[in-house]
Amino acid sequence: MLRLLAWPILCAMLVFLTSCSDFDKEFTVQSANSTVEVYTDGTGFVSEFFDIAVKKAENYGGVYVDIPQRFTDASGGVHWRDFQLAAARRDGRDEYYSWENNVPGYSIYIGAEHCKNCSADLPTGLTKIQIAYWLGRLVRQEGGREVLFLPAYMGRVHGQGAKKTLTLKLPPGGTLRPSQQDRTAAYDVVRSAPNEIQVSIPAGKGDRVLPDIEVEYPAGTFVTVTSGKRVEWWLSDHFLPFISISGLLIAGLFILNRWRGWRLPACSIAVDSKETESISPALAAYLFLDWKPGAAKAAFMASACHLAMKRMLRLSGLGEDCEASDLSARQVRKKGKVARARWYGLPAVTRSVFGRIEGERPVNDRRTVVNALYGFERDLHQIVAEEYRKIRGGVDRTRLATAAIILALGVAVAYFIGLLLYSAAISGLLLIVFVVVTMFRHPERFPVATGTAEQFKQALGLMVGLPVMVIVALVYIGTTEVISEQWPYLMAILLHIAGIIAVLAMLRMPTSKQRRIRNNILNLSRYFNGEMDGPAMSVECYEHYLPFAVALDVEQRWTERFNLWRESQKMDACAPDWRISS
Repeated sequence: MLRLLAWPILCAMLVFLTSCSDFDKEFTVQSANSTVEVYTDGTGFVSEFFDIAVKKAENYGGVYVDIPQRFTDASGGVHWRDFQLAAARRDGRDEYYSWENNVPGYSIYIGAEHCKNCSADLPTGLTKIQIAYWLGRLVRQEGGREVLFLPAYMGRVHGQGAKKTLTLKLPPGGTLRPSQQDRTAAYDVVRSAPNEIQVSIPAGKGDRVLPDIEVEYPAGTFVTVTSGKRVEWWLSDHFLPFISISGLLIAGLFILNRWRGWRLPACSIAVDSKETESISPALAAYLFLDWKPGAAKAAFMASACHLAMKRMLRLSGLGEDCEASDLSARQVRKKGKVARARWYGLPAVTRSVFGRIEGERPVNDRRTVVNALYGFERDLHQIVAEEYRKIRGGVDRTRLATAAIILALGVAVAYFIGLLLYSAAISGLLLIVFVVVTMFRHPERFPVATGTAEQFKQALGLMVGLPVMVIVALVYIGTTEVISEQWPYLMAILLHIAGIIAVLAMLRMPTSKQRRIRNNILNLSRYFNGEMDGPAMSVECYEHYLPFAVALDVEQRWTERFNLWRESQKMDACAPDWRISS
């Protein structure tokens, strides 16, 4: 089936890849001209014009203009410009626009709207794209001077083949920094008027690597910035790095705190009888055997022995071939309040084991105990696991809340850097890989459909749905450009995902009470073998711990110790009433 689907899936993937838009084949940028008028309040009004030739009748329908807001000052500090869109036009008329976040600023789409019932193609020929916007925070303080800094090119479209010009209209009194005049390889700067500078950028120059244009002014030229505005600017400068680091710090501190608390307590020198009484013998078997599949038989036999010790039934022995009879629990459940309390005081798994034995067909009023286990292993595991979860104390809401906070911070980072869908595609791939690995390692967690239609839907989802989702995610990841400014934040997002996985994985980590109980079970095994101290031997002690000895597969050693004690006390051999006489 998978081989039959491989060829159509591959063809669909190739069609999808070849259908992606190629800007250079559809559009040509013939010229790009920008005008920036700077005011004494430190803001500037920017108007950009692009002459674009549409070469193909079927095209993407518009272009993206990048607005750089992130800049680096002379000392290496990163700052953020204020931005406010004023207009987006095509051929002199207001045009549809939308914008996306990006690390350097915004990517603004100008062109035809992409919708189900509208044409997204621009007509062939020459078209003019105009965008106008306000930029703030263009002035910084350096000693006793004020420095006006402007990017050499305020926007970018696909392709860099066109010559670009930038006209700066500045307040009077400014002096172009000499260091800027030496960068003729990057662009040409000419003072066309006393308060106007003309910048020419040759074709083919990379817009992102061009140095800023800096103009010095005497102090007091621009409006004095208030302390509140400075605080607002500082917060905007450090907002994105702060939320990028916050999720990692929260995950690290949470894991470190829980890891320190996870360290095993010191081994006790004696068995804690209270801890033993708080769990069922079946749970003791699973903990001792580390939840392996073979623990089901030990847990079942231990529960049957527990029923015998409570006089709910009688056993012919403690081996795998033992038989049960005299199911007195039937009468116990029908008697008064005290008797029912005695019945419901038993662990849930012990009562379930009795129900399985009771359901076996008797032969001469005897039922083979081990036969009742067949087909009950999975239910037995679930009942014991539920008892173990109750010891934990329910759902660990702190861990879930921590994972939710880290997820929210990771989503915020992905949104502000413009890689929300990209990050979602990566997360989806990881989730699919996790599901597939879990299906192979734990197939019992994924129930198989019973009906023919349900089985077909399940097979269709596994053989078609998952591969298609993987292909779509890979295609999107492979065709999405990640610029250099986005890479550090993308790494932070991946670390957020790793932090969420680590926090959620700790949901399976035992709590202090669960660790204490498991340690007590290990100590109980040593006590049965005479390697450590514990309760003093007596008939009551022997019968109380016999189900746990069966669970830990040391009932023979425990019985030998009891017989030695009985001989030392000069007690006659006894025939317990829970044992079936031959």
